[in-house]
Amino acid sequence: MSRAVVRRREPGQFPQSTIELLETFADQSVLAIQNARLFREIEEKGRQLEVASRHKSQFLANMSHELRTPLNAILGYSELILDNIYGEPSQKMRGVLERVQSNGRHLLGLINAVLDLSKIEAGQLTLSISDYSLKEVVQGVFAAVESLATAKRLALKVELPTVLPTGRGDEQRITQVLLNLVGNAIKFTEAGEVAIAASVENGAFTVAVRDTGPGISVADQTRIFEEFQQADNSSTRSKGGTGLGLAISKRFIEMHGGHILLDSELGRGSTFTISLPIHAGPEEKPQ
Repeated sequence: MSRAVVRRREPGQFPQSTIELLETFADQSVLAIQNARLFREIEEKGRQLEVASRHKSQFLANMSHELRTPLNAILGYSELILDNIYGEPSQKMRGVLERVQSNGRHLLGLINAVLDLSKIEAGQLTLSISDYSLKEVVQGVFAAVESLATAKRLALKVELPTVLPTGRGDEQRITQVLLNLVGNAIKFTEAGEVAIAASVENGAFTVAVRDTGPGISVADQTRIFEEFQQADNSSTRSKGGTGLGLAISKRFIEMHGGHILLDSELGRGSTFTISLPIHAGPEEKPQ
């Protein structure tokens, strides 16, 4: 340990003011040394946590892959049985197999969500950039969820301009985000309508998903974009879910250089608005 020495040129005591100044300096030096030691410890703990987080994400990614293989086999065999490949199943057996398929698909969706999140956190997920049609993406999402809206007697509307430019991005991930937003809107809306509106302005697509559902409180509007978080109300809890969909959707849009905004009020529905650069991929070098 280093030591500081203070000497006088002439014999005698130091003035009281000098002693007080030196005591203050000594106290501050002790604090500085302690702070430096704490900073080093915090840095080391931070590095350890980063390594642990990477290991956790890698473990989740590996486990998700391992779980998907047998689950896909279960779904595949149940589909074959329902298609009478092994003979005509009884009506009772058919009902059981349909429940197996329904729950299996739900479980597969959860596994895929965990896999996506773990890949993002581990830095292993990259976008597959190509040209896409936003109009076709919206129309495909409409076709996929129309029956869900019809079953709840909800009006499902699409508002698209006559012409939209060709986009550049990961069509599969953009579709996944939109399916999640529209699916959530239908799930939590009991009466009224769900609408998808797309437009283009200043080099960016804007896609809004509006609903006439229960709305989201101001306190919940930030936390619902965090992993494993949901709006804290009985309606949300009764619908189930892991709270991963919005977190993953937000990450995918941000990977494209865009963002998601929420405008909502309790009792007045919600509007999720995606702002997405038209050309989200890297600039192509001239040939």
